Order: sequence, then structure tokens, then C-alpha cells
Amino acid sequence: MFNLERQNEILRIMLKSGSVSTKELAKVLYASEPTVRRDLTELEKQGKILRTHGGAVLRMAADSEIPLRFREDQNSDAKRILTQKAAEFISDGNIIFMDASSTVSHLVDYLEKFNDLVVITNSPKASMRLGEKGIKNYCTGGLLLMHSVAYAGSEAERFIANINADICFFSSRGYMENGMISDSSVEEASVRKAMLKNSAKSYYLCDNSKKNTKYIYNICSTQDVTDIITD
Repeated sequence: MFNLERQNEILRIMLKSGSVSTKELAKVLYASEPTVRRDLTELEKQGKILRTHGGAVLRMAADSEIPLRFREDQNSDAKRILTQKAAEFISDGNIIFMDASSTVSHLVDYLEKFNDLVVITNSPKASMRLGEKGIKNYCTGGLLLMHSVAYAGSEAERFIANINADICFFSSRGYMENGMISDSSVEEASVRKAMLKNSAKSYYLCDNSKKNTKYIYNICSTQDVTDIITD
């Protein structure tokens, strides 16, 4: 296994458990402990983990960015439950904003039963999946953020500003007890604000792992949304 493959697998394991020991990783990856320690050192330099005595923990600081390909597998069962609940608020003919979060992406699986939907998203992956299912959609375009596979920036926000949506479905990295919803990406936070501004109703999707977590960029308060969908 190459270094990058091994490091990606370490992140995948840590997204499920939160922390892991060097011995456990060496056993699972069929690698020596010195090799695993070098991988952990490299991942720490990248800001993705924090080394601990005998292992590491996943870094959840405000400036950490975990690639979408890893977040898609994190709490996937909970995300499916959330989006199944979210689909109950949709009606035929709705115009829908969907952000590029890994949580909201699961909503695509529950849209085929509706007629005449129009979906606007800043996620190229979601746009492709919607097209494959025959669901009319527009992708905003803009600056591509590779870590989250999302379009952002002034071009994306300008596109959104021209749309009057019935519903906005969005998620983020976390929210606090005081109701403040926040994220670690200023670009994605700005896109979500634009979607919320032009939506008649808005629903915030968050699993329990996101409660009482605070990040650097505020999006809005839970009082500003129509409802919170959680597990």
C-alpha cells in the first residue's frame, strides 16, 4: 500500500472512531508501527489529526477541512434518516436549494417520487446524480473547492441570487446550544447564506455528532430557519 493510500485509510478509520492507537492501525493496515507513526506525523502536519501518546485523534478545530470523500462515509446511516425526514417537507413542483454538504447529498435518493421538481445545488456530484435520476436541476458553477467538491464564490452566489426557492436544505459542521450554526469554510458559509436569503422555507439537517460544536464562521441562528431536522 502506498503512503497516500495508507494515510487515506487512516483518516477513514478515524472518521468512524474519532481516535485510534498506533498498534491498532499497524494491525489493520498490515504495516509496521514506525511506518504508521510516520503517516500520523504527516497527517498532523496537514492539520487533519492530533498526535497523542500511542496514537492519534481526529482534529476537529475550526480551520480543519476533511475531504468530502471521507465525510460521505461518516455517520451515513444517520444522514439517510435525516434526509428521509427532510423529504416529508417536499411537495410536487417545489423549487429546492441543496447545499454541497455530505448530509444533504443523501436527499437525492428520496426525490424520484416527486413530480416537476427543480433543484439548484452548488454540488457537481449531486447535480450529476440528480440528472441520472431524471430530476431537473441547475448547478451554480463558480470556484471549485476541491476538498468539498463544491462551487463557491461570487459567481455561485450571483446565480443563487437570481432564484426564488420554496425550500433550502443545508447542513454545516456544527451548532451550539445558543443556536448559532457555524462552519469551517468561509466560502461555503457564504453560499449557504445566499441560499437562505432566497428561500421561503429552510431546514437545517444535523446529526447528534454536530451538537455543541463551534467553528469559526457563523451562518445563521437556528431561530432563523423553519425547522431543524436531527436524529
